[in-house]
Amino acid sequence: MDTSRTARLHLELDLEFTNAGAVQAHARSWAQENAGADPETLAGMLEQASEGADAALMMLVEPSEVVGAIPGVLAVGATMWLEGPDGEPDGDFVGESEAFGDVAGKGGVFDDADTVTDTAEHEDSGDEIEESEEDWLNTILAAAAKLPGLDLERLGCDPEETVPALTASRLREATVLRGAIHWAYETFIDELLDDVSILRQNPEDAAETTQISALPPLQGASYGPLFAQRFLAVAFDLGTALATAFEAPACVAQELALKLVLDQVEVLADLLPNLGLAEDWRSTAEDMLFEDLDHELLYVPELDGIGNDPAVASMGMANLDVSAWFTPFEGRTVNPYAANE
Repeated sequence: MDTSRTARLHLELDLEFTNAGAVQAHARSWAQENAGADPETLAGMLEQASEGADAALMMLVEPSEVVGAIPGVLAVGATMWLEGPDGEPDGDFVGESEAFGDVAGKGGVFDDADTVTDTAEHEDSGDEIEESEEDWLNTILAAAAKLPGLDLERLGCDPEETVPALTASRLREATVLRGAIHWAYETFIDELLDDVSILRQNPEDAAETTQISALPPLQGASYGPLFAQRFLAVAFDLGTALATAFEAPACVAQELALKLVLDQVEVLADLLPNLGLAEDWRSTAEDMLFEDLDHELLYVPELDGIGNDPAVASMGMANLDVSAWFTPFEGRTVNPYAANE
């Protein structure tokens, strides 16, 4: 009669990364095939793959496969790590898995503290690293995990889809869109901060700004430094909502801020032809993220003065006059710095 006992197998492999990009590309493909229907799992795996070849390898390697084909032996747990050239664990990149068979068990999806970026290898030499389009795509995919408050279902991922191929395709498109919105929001905020600085130096320089000048031109005379600072306040609140629990914009100014963010997604799509957004991504986003598109009327020259038209108010439309842009919609709140007194 056989008696069960335990043992520990020690194995060391000396590795040479001959093509780090190929390792990461394989990890991304593997993630999309094995993440299942959970978008958060996929986003986490894609983020790990984007951290560098080390992180990608840790996700791909399954220690149990060493003995998987041998009868009579069962791998019950493993610890693995990567050592750098000096023999020390590379960036404390150590992973432990006590249960095999699940997605996270395949090397694990580690927290930021456990990951190593490939740019760190170049810090000592001071070399500039030119990002390829593939690098950009990896960054966008990984960024999707930073906006958990933006539900992927609202971006086109249908949980009731029964065709596996369509499920995977729409999940990826929604993930790409969420990552693109994150990139667009960061770009929007950076440029808006510059705009505030410009207007504080010269209140008459609205035409020299980037994002403020993209607001409805008919109200351009109102775009001074205080307006820009109030607009920045509601823009910050928009980002907080996207990262926590986004419902809809809280006021007309925040609707305009979200519109400008989506405009930046358009810019990104032009920069990256292979981004992989759905053809109808903009209409899907507008339908799902805005309660209505009344704010678009502010860009129509023929409708100048619509904000003061009593007939518009009687139709249930929001007050589009610039004096009411920071007035919260019913049941919503606006940053106290920006809110109308």
